[in-house]
Amino acid sequence: MSGAPLVCGLMCAVLLASGALGQDAEPWARPGTKVGEEIIGPDGGRMVWVPAGEYRMGSEDTDADANPDERPAHLVRISRGFWLGKCPVTLGQWKAYCQKQGLEVGKESAPGDEHPVVCVSWERATAYCRCYGLELPTEAQWEYAARGPQARKYPWGDKWDEHKCCNDANKGPEGSTFPVGSFPAGASWSGALDMAGNVWQWCKDWYDERYYQTLPAADPPGPDSGEPRRVLRGGAFALGAFACRSAVRCRDRVAATDRDYGFRVALTP
Repeated sequence: MSGAPLVCGLMCAVLLASGALGQDAEPWARPGTKVGEEIIGPDGGRMVWVPAGEYRMGSEDTDADANPDERPAHLVRISRGFWLGKCPVTLGQWKAYCQKQGLEVGKESAPGDEHPVVCVSWERATAYCRCYGLELPTEAQWEYAARGPQARKYPWGDKWDEHKCCNDANKGPEGSTFPVGSFPAGASWSGALDMAGNVWQWCKDWYDERYYQTLPAADPPGPDSGEPRRVLRGGAFALGAFACRSAVRCRDRVAATDRDYGFRVALTP
């Protein structure tokens, strides 16, 4: 019997090396099995599975006359599925990260721990992701998760509904954000929430207003470089129907912070 613990230990080591045990311990390390499948990610937040597919990115709508950087609309193929934060990162998650890293919470604040953290720069959002082995979604991933193969104008469909997101006509209890996930009827095809309104969300990409004219058809990673600005998506609590369209592109400096700048996480297994 004395050899039993040794044999068991060796078997466990083999299973860990092969990933058989790690698959259960780290569900984000494996692909999902169906669209909208949910797991708990490494930062403690819920993530949804966005399977590979194709969609039309950008817009040719007459509404987009003021936004030539949304043109031309073009087919994009996402060749690998990915996990995406179901909601933007909350203030509570941010506090846990700061405690873990020995950082001051600083000016990143919100009406409550279940609200999206705000006043987060692209640099600090990226540092948060790196801490947990996550990343910011690319602009193409973000829009695909919001619109899906049908390329919906808004996450829930093609018709504006101010009651399905936090916007200028439907602000939170303190005149800003709602707690994340407050609008289940506004979910996207992938099960992601708050893809319209509440807070702008940083993406990984550099911003280039002409990028849509030259981007690759599969898995566009964003420009290699650009102005010292990164992409934000999703609209925010002080904005209306036009800015909450899934095709809208916003941008700002990597060190910029604002009371409606937040982010959500992603991971491609």
